[in-house]
Amino acid sequence: MPTELHVGIDDTDSPWGMCTTYLGALLVAEFVRRGYEFIDFPYLVRLNPNVPFKTRGNGAVSIHLTTSAEVDGVAELVEEYLERYAYRHGKTDPTAVLLAGPIDTLKEVYLRALSELIPPKIVVKVLEKMKARIIGNAKGRGVIGAAASIGAFSMSYYSYELTLYRPPTSGQRCKSIEQDVVELDKLLRPLTYSNVDYSSGRVLATPRGPDPVIAGVRSFTPLILSSIAPRLAEKWSAQLALIYKTNQSTGEHLAQRKSIARVRPYDSATVRGRVSGEAKTLPGGHIVFALSDDTGRITCVVYRETGFLTKVARLLRDGDIVEVCGGFVPRSKGLTLNVECIRVLQTAPLVSEGNPRCPVCGKHLKSAGRNKGFKCASCGYRARSATKIVRITPRVLEPGLYLQSPIAYRHLSRTRDSLGAPPVPAPPLPQLFLWPYPPTA
Repeated sequence: MPTELHVGIDDTDSPWGMCTTYLGALLVAEFVRRGYEFIDFPYLVRLNPNVPFKTRGNGAVSIHLTTSAEVDGVAELVEEYLERYAYRHGKTDPTAVLLAGPIDTLKEVYLRALSELIPPKIVVKVLEKMKARIIGNAKGRGVIGAAASIGAFSMSYYSYELTLYRPPTSGQRCKSIEQDVVELDKLLRPLTYSNVDYSSGRVLATPRGPDPVIAGVRSFTPLILSSIAPRLAEKWSAQLALIYKTNQSTGEHLAQRKSIARVRPYDSATVRGRVSGEAKTLPGGHIVFALSDDTGRITCVVYRETGFLTKVARLLRDGDIVEVCGGFVPRSKGLTLNVECIRVLQTAPLVSEGNPRCPVCGKHLKSAGRNKGFKCASCGYRARSATKIVRITPRVLEPGLYLQSPIAYRHLSRTRDSLGAPPVPAPPLPQLFLWPYPPTA
């Protein structure tokens, strides 16, 4: 009788190279060759970007299928691929988790791993209770992402990414690929999104690290990606192309709303409060402002690299009511909130007072002393009953949601292109998400 089987993989890349999604793609191709049926697309699951132990993008992979084969046989295959393709490095901990049957409490592991720093022992206890199979986990770190990637099943809000791969030893990438991505983006936007930052001239779909990824093209419509996969794979001499369902661009890591007193180191969350004092510009162009609520006060930093967001931060004034989203990082003087986005809820009016003008000569009057009104130093006119003139200056900053420039997006960040874009479901057929199909040996 077919068994529902979930396979999660994490921490197989390193600063030297490799990519967990590449290992996931190789396993998907092998599962297709063996005739396993897929319950859903392969998942690319991004987790808390503020975890200090991550290698690069803190992404894990999970594969969801049904099979009549013994779980032991699948475990041997996964272990073989981990041994063959995972990089061994001081920062990495190649790990796989196999779970037969419903995911149950792993959903909670996923939700916590999106925005918190979870002790590995807690995850291991959950897996042992569920009788899950753990492969690797020599350092006790990779198990978190591997388990959480399974817990992401099945996603309720998601996007898709077409990732094309070259063999890891194929040398330098062709520079013309970036130009191809720009032309593709101009042709298909907004059906594809966040592949190019035109303000900086940076192509976002091509990686900078030493890994086998040629490019990752993002969309909310898998049929678009499926239709362009063969042509791109042929033009770029790709070894393999795979469409992942992913939580990228959903902003799920910032879904938790917390008071300032409740945030913990390395949390990703949203806090609501009142701006205290004026925003200050530091050397290097970073902006700092203080945020307070009924439980405490925290320093918020908007880094120069966030681009557009620094312009917004400069316009904040004392008394503005805002929601600030980002990561909480421990510093020598306490926690600092590294800002990813700002939602302005209410702006405080800019109020100023000035002396009235003389009705005779038009000059500004001066105070005649306490409770004595005003007098004109030019013509001598006195106005005992005159009062200060109150001026309210309109604010340039309006209520609304403000995001970083595209070049500063994290994988999980909500993007301007993705706002209001619903994901398009599609039947989970290998012919749709894998190229070439059937896969070559």
